[in-house]
Amino acid sequence: MSATIPGWSPEVERGFKEILFRFLEEIQCTRAALYLYGPEDLFLLATQYGFGRRDVLAIEHGLNDTMVKKVRELNGVPAAFNRKDDLGSLTEYLKSAGNAKLLLIPLIAGDEIIGFIDARDKGRKRTFERADVNQAKKIAAALVEYAKRSGFLGPIDEIDLPEQPHQPRPQAIAKPPQGLARAPMLDETGLETVHSAALDCVLEQYVTAVAITLVTPDGAATLINVREGGAEVDSEALFRHQASAMAEAGLLPPDQGSWRSEIRRIPTAAVAAPSPIVASAVLLNDPNAGCLSASVISGAGATGARNTLARLRARAEDAHTSSLLRFSRRNLARRLLQPGKRTYPDLVAHSEAVSRLAFAMARQLGLSPERAEEAVLAGILHDVGMRELDYERLYGSSSPSADDRLRYQKHPEIGARILVGTGLDEVASAVRHHHERWDGTGYPDRLAQEEIPFLARLVHAAEVFDVLTVPGRYRPTVSPERAMEIIDRGKGHQFDPEMVEVLARVVQ
Repeated sequence: MSATIPGWSPEVERGFKEILFRFLEEIQCTRAALYLYGPEDLFLLATQYGFGRRDVLAIEHGLNDTMVKKVRELNGVPAAFNRKDDLGSLTEYLKSAGNAKLLLIPLIAGDEIIGFIDARDKGRKRTFERADVNQAKKIAAALVEYAKRSGFLGPIDEIDLPEQPHQPRPQAIAKPPQGLARAPMLDETGLETVHSAALDCVLEQYVTAVAITLVTPDGAATLINVREGGAEVDSEALFRHQASAMAEAGLLPPDQGSWRSEIRRIPTAAVAAPSPIVASAVLLNDPNAGCLSASVISGAGATGARNTLARLRARAEDAHTSSLLRFSRRNLARRLLQPGKRTYPDLVAHSEAVSRLAFAMARQLGLSPERAEEAVLAGILHDVGMRELDYERLYGSSSPSADDRLRYQKHPEIGARILVGTGLDEVASAVRHHHERWDGTGYPDRLAQEEIPFLARLVHAAEVFDVLTVPGRYRPTVSPERAMEIIDRGKGHQFDPEMVEVLARVVQ
């Protein structure tokens, strides 16, 4: 669509569009457009979905256009506009397009704007919520990361925007070096480990409440675990207490406007403690990723509160170490997809999408963290054998020959051979058998039902859903609802019935 953007190609556009579709899948935006900075100080329309021929959609925006001015006013922070009064100068632009609500998301690399997303109108005429804005940040980060990984994004100092009045904002977290992926201080599994430790503490005598706060570049989130039936907890006082602990540790507390909280009430006996005290401490601090702090309300005196914080710190440090190991393993797995100078953005995008679905299904099944991580790696690596085949031609062919189909069917065996000797035996087995069918008519070994490895059955369902719902994957795209109807018809024939049910719960 954007041949005037240097370095552009159909493969690059496909990779961007697959990530852009997350606005539909995860936020339910009915249409979204990606603009990237190009020659002559223009933001050019790179790709889009949902806009028809009659829709008003600019193919470029100059630096003085209303849309770009609004993007720059955001100072790098996505924003939702749900009312005409909020849109200001953009009111007429959206009115002419027949849209009422807007998500505007800058794409930031280093300190520069390299593009933005114009996403509109949430499904069923709903308003955009704070959670949608936070999810938009994650998708924007994925787009920037893909731009770097695909080699499309050149040095950011080539982008020469006129100076804009800038209001400095305090940043408690340092930005990572440009071009490097940020290792999480705690991934989702690691954070759950810490929250589980907090729950264990509340179940003990004399501990009334434990609040865990994770601070990231996107803001702060606190989960307050409190005994049900006990005294009400003053969450604002807990925030102030934790902010003081962060300041004592040399950290800037997060902006109150970005600090979210949730209270989880724990059914247990109330504490018979007449004078509870509050103790707070920073448990983890990573300049590139954020910090983790905790507050304990305890009736066991200062010593008891400090002991509880020490236990939480030990669990948090273990969770941090495990999170870094998972991060390294996943990045190494991604590296196996593109080991040389050649890049396969379509293969990477598909593999990461299947990996996310596999992880969600593993969590839905209640698998252990170790088993869930094997599902993640199996999702990333299930098609690793494709890199040894004529991938670009096989992927792009609309009418593959009989020889092409036979060649394609070799990729599970090739992928399993690549993983020999890595110590990932369960993952290698899932890779070999992810095209087996429940009725025994699949390949390469015609296994049936329980003979098929568990992770292979899980990945097979996740992969087919992604193939059906993402553009450019072998066949016309269908909606998630239609995809589940197709997969449900194959339950007991192509798919393990249990995996179909789990997938349905995950994608609803």
